[in-house]
Amino acid sequence: MNLEFRNLKKQYLVVFLMSISVVFSGSLIAPIEQRFISSLTENSALMGFTFTLGTLSLSLIALIFARLSRTYGKNKFIIAGAALAIVYPLIYATSTNILQYMGGKLIFGFAGAAMGPLLIAYLQEHLSTEKNQGKLLGYLYSAQSIAGSFGAILGGFVADRYFLGAPYYLQFLVLLIPFFLALKFFGKEKEEIKKSEKKYNYLFGIKYILSKPYLVYRFLFEIPFRMMWSVEIILYPLIILSFIDSNTIIGSVFATQGVIAMIVLPFAGKLVDKRSYMTGMRWAFFLMGISTFIMAFSISLSMFWILAGLFSVGLAIGGPARGVLEIKNIESEHRAEIIAVLTIFGYLLEALSPFLAGILLTILAPQMVLLFYAILIWIFFGIATIMLKMRLRKNL
Repeated sequence: MNLEFRNLKKQYLVVFLMSISVVFSGSLIAPIEQRFISSLTENSALMGFTFTLGTLSLSLIALIFARLSRTYGKNKFIIAGAALAIVYPLIYATSTNILQYMGGKLIFGFAGAAMGPLLIAYLQEHLSTEKNQGKLLGYLYSAQSIAGSFGAILGGFVADRYFLGAPYYLQFLVLLIPFFLALKFFGKEKEEIKKSEKKYNYLFGIKYILSKPYLVYRFLFEIPFRMMWSVEIILYPLIILSFIDSNTIIGSVFATQGVIAMIVLPFAGKLVDKRSYMTGMRWAFFLMGISTFIMAFSISLSMFWILAGLFSVGLAIGGPARGVLEIKNIESEHRAEIIAVLTIFGYLLEALSPFLAGILLTILAPQMVLLFYAILIWIFFGIATIMLKMRLRKNL
């Protein structure tokens, strides 16, 4: 038992460090990426497509990598993804035109497809036998929030102090951490690889999710969650700039969300363990919906800032709730595959949402686009609740 616990601690710690490094690196460019892309093109639809390109390519190939990992092992793909991740920040930073930046987004997509879903599946496999699943996930997400907060502030500060592209070089240095961790840990850890002799049905994962009422709820929750989360990086800076022209303030708003999530997440994890993951999911839906709706009518920076913080509370509660729901409703033998399908679906939404936002921004003000996303949250909350009740009643 002690040996198993030590192994879990080591595995948890490696994923912990790799994930917070990736989050920290991404948050470094959050305050400035929209402005950097704006310096390469003035076309808002093209801006939206550029944000979309990375997650679109990721979503198209992630399932292929997940399937190949059954034959060649997760470890090789995680290492390859970490290696590719140190390339794209340099392409971003040296971009002189939008096509070059798009090339960086494509490499980002391949890196994320190779590392992201498999790392999540790896962690959940080792948490499936733990009692305090929500607590452990809460600590992980809290650490990610801390990393995101400091990264956003630092990224905005570095851009103001030096030049707009400076955070990309800092991102490159940070991404060396998961690369060396992947080499050291996944390069040495032995894994059991099971080769399938039967022809694989790529629709199995979708059919499996649709057969489980709670996974359907989780599936529907993902739609507004990912769509809103992916357009923050576009809409928040535009709205904040209507109040004050400051990269540091933009970074500080993102950082505030991270700090609030950091504080809430450990308690959210304990709430999920004590009450239920469904209680957490409902609270997440409600807080995200109400805060985004009111945020769309903000008349001052302080009002927007406070509501952005409330939105982060909903996101924070939703994190451990979703994780525990997955752990408890996915059978171990299918875990990696189902996690990959759910992750790909989320990435696809992240790809389409910024593109949609870019189109809407050609005809609507940023706050009205935000209102559109707020309405989506409430629509899917209603659909998910009704469908869950109907499915559970049918299964009685």
